[in-house]
Amino acid sequence: MNRWDEKFRTDEYVYGVEPNEWVRTVLRREKGRNIALLAEGEGRNAVYLARLGNRVTTYDFSKEGIEKTKRLAASEDVTVDTNLQDITVEGALPRVTYDISVNIFGHVPPEGKSQMFSNLIGCVKPGGLVVFELYSKEQLEYGTGGPPDMDMLYSIDEIEGYLESSFVEIIHLEKVTADRHEGRMHNGRSSVIQGKLRRLA
Repeated sequence: MNRWDEKFRTDEYVYGVEPNEWVRTVLRREKGRNIALLAEGEGRNAVYLARLGNRVTTYDFSKEGIEKTKRLAASEDVTVDTNLQDITVEGALPRVTYDISVNIFGHVPPEGKSQMFSNLIGCVKPGGLVVFELYSKEQLEYGTGGPPDMDMLYSIDEIEGYLESSFVEIIHLEKVTADRHEGRMHNGRSSVIQGKLRRLA
């Protein structure tokens, strides 16, 4: 059992059941789209996007998280296709398949960051959107959520480096201070990096 299974092995939805605010802001008008969510955890964003009328597929490293995603989807009478997968390995997701890809607080060890971004972008068709919100390195000063490991957090420069070899248009990439109240794990003022990209080729 990995650490994510241990965290999710409870009836409580530790990150809540409501969608992330950046997801709601950017994707609330999307309908009929084919969407992949990486490191989706317990399914809150997946179920929200499915309720809007999208075809939703998740990729997560936790069996416990996947089971909770299935239960949440059933309780809302929507369908979510779940996949047990390590998003930091090459070939973890099919390429050039989805209209939109999403990663919300999918923090991974430093050696997996580059491949995670490659998978996040590579799974989307040309013209498709890539949406993410991640904790910045300044989040350690807030202590309101996220990993307590600086190497698992992000800077704008670091993310721009991962994007250099990708054919993407940066529509939005900004570090902001935002309030996040997501279950008992994310609570209070937070330093986050919000991204919205368009794949060009």
